[in-house]
Amino acid sequence: MTSQTPQSATSTESAGQQTSPDSHAPESSASEHSATSTKAGTKTSSTDSASHRRSATAQPPAAGSGSKSKGDKPVPLCTVKQLRITVAGGNADMQGSHRSLRFTNASNSVCKLTGAPGVSYVAGNDGHQVGLPAKRIVGHQPIVLIPNATASAGLFISSAPRKSGCATTTARGIRVYPPDSYQAAFVPLTEVTCSAAKSGPYLKVGPILPGPNNTV
Repeated sequence: MTSQTPQSATSTESAGQQTSPDSHAPESSASEHSATSTKAGTKTSSTDSASHRRSATAQPPAAGSGSKSKGDKPVPLCTVKQLRITVAGGNADMQGSHRSLRFTNASNSVCKLTGAPGVSYVAGNDGHQVGLPAKRIVGHQPIVLIPNATASAGLFISSAPRKSGCATTTARGIRVYPPDSYQAAFVPLTEVTCSAAKSGPYLKVGPILPGPNNTV
């Protein structure tokens, strides 16, 4: 596996993607080698000289695909307590904003994330949900996060509530469920959305992929 800095992520495959509405359900070190050859009944051994030996130390990736860590031990799922979740970057067009929902491993242990997170607007001091949960784009692979590594899911924020004439409210953030988790994190994000409980969805979220700047 290629070494990378802790702020990127690598993947080895990409499945086909489709959009569907969803609710909030939850490297190995190299070694020195000696070559042995037999010719005319004589066995000779050749070993790389010191000047040609390659280092056996491999730096761990920032993030990568797969579900097993070094030594073939299963990698546990990332929990809310291990993650720092933020919204950053992106761009905007006539349809809305295309942002990056970032997941940084803030713990000292390796963990993995697989699939798209659950996302919804919340409002009020009680943090009640506003509108339908985000549509999730399915098609994904396991993303392994070492400590301080970041992966991200594209987050689309529709501008339709500002144009539809619906009764609006101001969401004070989003509730984010990491994949396969029944615990959520609150992420501050001020947006105008329709206030009806079953309106929308006005959010769309993609699967978590390598790198901090994915968008949809």
